[in-house]
Formats: sequence, structure tokens, C-alpha cells
Amino acid sequence: MEKNKLIIVTGASGGLGINVIKYFAKNCKVLAIYNKNKPSLISPNITYIKSNFSKKINIGKNFLNHKNLILLNLASIKNDGIMINYNLKNFRNVFKINVESNFEISQILLKQMIKNKWGRIINFSSSDGAKGDIGTVAYTSSKLAIHGISKVISKEYAKFNITSNVLLLGNFNFGMFSKLSNKKQKQLLSKVPSNKPGHIKNIFNAIDFLINSDYVNNSEIKIDGGL
Repeated sequence: MEKNKLIIVTGASGGLGINVIKYFAKNCKVLAIYNKNKPSLISPNITYIKSNFSKKINIGKNFLNHKNLILLNLASIKNDGIMINYNLKNFRNVFKINVESNFEISQILLKQMIKNKWGRIINFSSSDGAKGDIGTVAYTSSKLAIHGISKVISKEYAKFNITSNVLLLGNFNFGMFSKLSNKKQKQLLSKVPSNKPGHIKNIFNAIDFLINSDYVNNSEIKIDGGL
């Protein structure tokens, strides 16, 4: 990948976020946005910015002048509960992080992307995110909203060589999945034809593909082993 591209990663302190910034920092400048815990990874190509998405987004004005912007929207929270007892405050907080922050940072960066006549927005969802499982009223509805935002962006700004796509992830060999009990892992993998978790290189390959593809737009790509 060309060194003149700037990768902007939200949710940088999460399991996927840390791996993503490590991968792209080898060849690109990375702006890693985190909330509470600053990642320990150090590289001359990485700039960290602390930003509480539940309040106000901070991205830094200097980075808005970069010519080739790529936004990887990883920031997300999950707070489950049965709908009849679900707290409205918690519901609003899930939407603030998962949806409103996504909208705000995309809106900020789109202005520069339009000026540059180039941009890539990649949102992240999950194969289970739109299923509407019991207890996931906030998470499911927020992920469906992300799909809607991505679709609209893809149609409004394609004429400026800006694409917007969604990656739907399954179970991978890092992060939350690796912390589950063996019993729970086997239960989840029993639904995957290959009966194994995915390797993170599949996510990297998909991101690279979307960055380098000007005619892949308004797509939802599953990376879940056939789940």
C-alpha cells in the first residue's frame, strides 16, 4: 500500500483495533483513536488521539488536510438485556457509540475526501449483528443502522471516488473469542462449516481489497467461514 495514505482507526484499543494498527503501521501513517486505554504499540507511523465518543469526537485538525483518507470504523460497544427491562439510558449510549460517532466522524472526513476526490470508508459489523438474537435489542438495531449509513454514503459520494462498505465478521482466533471457555468456543464453531475460527489475515486481506478497489461500493462482505 502507498505510504501517502492515512489510515484512521476508531476503537484502536480493542483486540481488532490493536492488530489493525500494527498491520498498517508497517507501510502507512496511522491515526489511532482510543477511548480509555492507550495501546502500548509504539511506531513512528502511529499517532494516538484520545477521544470519548460518548461525548465529543476529537480527531485533530492537522490530519484533515491529508490527501488520501481511509476510515476504519471499529468503535463499538455491546450491552445486552431483555427489551422489556432494558434501560433507555443504556440504549442511547449504545447508539451514541455505535451509530452517532460513526455518523459524526464520517461526516467530518467526507468533506476532505470530496475535496481530494478520493476516500474509503469501511464499517465493521458481525454476522450475528443483524440476526436479532434474544437480549440484543440495542446492539442489533445499532448495527442495522450502520448498514443504512454505509448504503447512503456509497450512493451520495461515489461520484467523488469515495466508496463505503461493510465487513461482517465471524469468530476469529483473537480478542473476545479467545477468552471464551472451550465449551462456548465449540458451541460457536459448530455452526461454521470448517469448524474452526478465522485467522486475522482474512480481515487484513479484505481491508486491503476494499482500499484498492474503486468499483466495490455499497457491499456487505461476510468473513465468517460460511456461518
